[in-house]
Amino acid sequence: MPRLATLTMLLVLGLDAQASCTNTATGAGLAPGDWITPGDWITPGDARTHTAPTMGWPMLARQQVVLLGEQHDRPDHHRFQLASLAALHAHQPDLAIGLEMLPRESQPALDAWIAGDIDEAALLEQSQWYRYWGFDPELYLPVLRFARDQALPLKALNVTPELRQRLVEDGVSTLPPAQRHGIPEPVPAMPSYRERLEASLEEHALELAGEGFGEGFDDDMIDGFVYAQQVWDMAMAQGLAALVEDGHLAVGLVGMGHASHGEGIEAQLKSLGIADVASLLPLSADDACEAEAGLADAVFVVREDKQSEGPRLGVGVESSENRPGLVVTEMVPNSPAEAAGLRVGDRILNFAGHGIAHPYQLKALVPRVLPGTQASITVTRDHQRQTLTVRFPIVEPALDVERGEGTRQHQRPALQQEQQQEQQQEQEPQE
Repeated sequence: MPRLATLTMLLVLGLDAQASCTNTATGAGLAPGDWITPGDWITPGDARTHTAPTMGWPMLARQQVVLLGEQHDRPDHHRFQLASLAALHAHQPDLAIGLEMLPRESQPALDAWIAGDIDEAALLEQSQWYRYWGFDPELYLPVLRFARDQALPLKALNVTPELRQRLVEDGVSTLPPAQRHGIPEPVPAMPSYRERLEASLEEHALELAGEGFGEGFDDDMIDGFVYAQQVWDMAMAQGLAALVEDGHLAVGLVGMGHASHGEGIEAQLKSLGIADVASLLPLSADDACEAEAGLADAVFVVREDKQSEGPRLGVGVESSENRPGLVVTEMVPNSPAEAAGLRVGDRILNFAGHGIAHPYQLKALVPRVLPGTQASITVTRDHQRQTLTVRFPIVEPALDVERGEGTRQHQRPALQQEQQQEQQQEQEPQE
């Protein structure tokens, strides 16, 4: 029977349409997308498809914490999060959302946003979004708007990079509780978690080695990296636990690695007495077919939809705390920036009508310009202010050496991609 007819019959009978990643299907030459398709839910290790998580939304809404994973630059992952939030909220109105993206210092801005006291531009400015996170806020604004529309509390789960560095280098317990937001010492990493983190770090080391960064990391560096992840997990777990204590269903929007295998945030939550935790992850059909048992409570199959890279300006920039704008430090030959007349040493103040305060802000704005169009850029040069016009060609030259506006990543499993994004976020806080 054709697959469409089979699905139709099962739906008419009121049953879950079930398919599986089987040896028979593989032997028949079927690709994963032929039997697991976007919109399906599966339980890792089972691979039969369902129209909803097998736990059911009512049961999920009775958990203390639900973790919704993401790969930070994937629009399809953020759509999955928004849809899941809406489903959970339909069964549990007393819901609060925890955000990995922002540190606790951003909490006043989140509170003002939910209260309707500030607009989107003020939210980004007052939360210091581009300083602390850097991924395009357009990916996250639909969730933030949903939270405000429904008057759902938002909680900043993270800590500043400066505090995280102190916690990792000195040890959590060495800092007075008031200086670490009361974050407790994390419980030791499970051996399997350590193995996964080490594998991710080793792959990252191999990529860096290809760029002249050496051959790898020694044991002390690996220990430090694992401890840093534990501290990160505990910081977010403590924030989510506070929401639970306030009587909310706490839903955490976090990176895939923090929400997988019960090893990251979930392990730290259990040490805090929070036992009812569920994790939902978005995966492509290929990855979902290979998802091993225990990866998550449920996996939603997404249609792969990576954020468009868009045009590139072709500059490297740096910011300074005591002066506005960004200083141009590098110029890519034959780039739109060079053609527009930008020079190394120029200070960029405005791009396409937006004041520029942080490299990540410029990184987010440039790809929004349509190829074949132009944008204005205001700079100061030799103490004189001038506005230039940057034209972005429809077909661009390759800008592989460009710093800060990113290069295309090699394809790798979603969990490793997300972990390496966070490593780069920590190591290269530039545009």
